[in-house]
Amino acid sequence: MGEADTDALRAGELEIRQLRTTIAALREQIEQAQYEKDRAVQAAVATSNAEVSQLKTAMQAMRNKLEEARIAKEEAVQETARDLSGEVVQLKSTAAALRERIEMLSAQSDQRIDELKRAHSDEVRHLHGTIAALRERLEASAQRQAPAESSGT
Repeated sequence: MGEADTDALRAGELEIRQLRTTIAALREQIEQAQYEKDRAVQAAVATSNAEVSQLKTAMQAMRNKLEEARIAKEEAVQETARDLSGEVVQLKSTAAALRERIEMLSAQSDQRIDELKRAHSDEVRHLHGTIAALRERLEASAQRQAPAESSGT
């Protein structure tokens, strides 16, 4: 082995060392790039998870508000129904009281009419009695005058 072979061998070994150094540097760059990529993926996943969590929280808040609105609406409907039911009860009570008042007034009117008919009937009987009594007096008077006229003739 000569000097040329030794130089070639040294040059080959030097090249191999440089290639190994380059390979190690490239490996380190690849690992660094993979590490950076993994960190970026983890950051993106964390950001995505945070957004999903925020969206879930917002969605739950909206569901809660929607449920509260539904409950409030249902309570308002029930309150309106109760109010209307109370009003219906009052109107029925008023109608019953008015019906009772009308029946009472009608009974009073019927009673008053019956009283007036009785009074009228009594007055008519009294007048018939008075007419009969006057007629009797008139006839008695006429009979008294008739004999006096016949004796004076």
